Amino acid sequence: MQSKTEIKLLAECSEQIPCLAKLWYEQIGQFWSDTSIEEAKQKLMKQTNRIQLPITFVAFKHHQAVGMVSLRKQDSISSKFTPWLGSLVVAPAYRHQKIGEELIIAAKQHAVQLGYTTLYLLTFDQTIPDWYRKLGWEIVNTEQALGRPVTIMRILLKS
Repeated sequence: MQSKTEIKLLAECSEQIPCLAKLWYEQIGQFWSDTSIEEAKQKLMKQTNRIQLPITFVAFKHHQAVGMVSLRKQDSISSKFTPWLGSLVVAPAYRHQKIGEELIIAAKQHAVQLGYTTLYLLTFDQTIPDWYRKLGWEIVNTEQALGRPVTIMRILLKS
């Protein structure tokens, strides 16, 4: 029997920042960004907000942080859209348990509470848009970032 996933605001569990920064760096950051775990920690410390962006949500299983996602005003590519879903990451041992979907649901609900009607994301991995499409996202555009194609997607939020 699978345990229930608990979703918390990073503001409620900021002691998890070191392990979340490491998870982000190992699963996302080292592949496309010129950054470090220490820089990831610094960024996460700025995402401990509750009602203003950026806000990060953390997924727990068995009282262990196993994933996260952020809501932010801007992402690194296109400033004409806001807000953005970003840095969705789930520890490899916890994938295929719908934790990513649960994190997205929490972020979407919070975005609605903050008055947003649309949410955007971008992905460098060209295999990921199919997964997001199954969750109701649609492709808005493709652009170039860091010399690679990125897909920009959006979802309309329901209040």
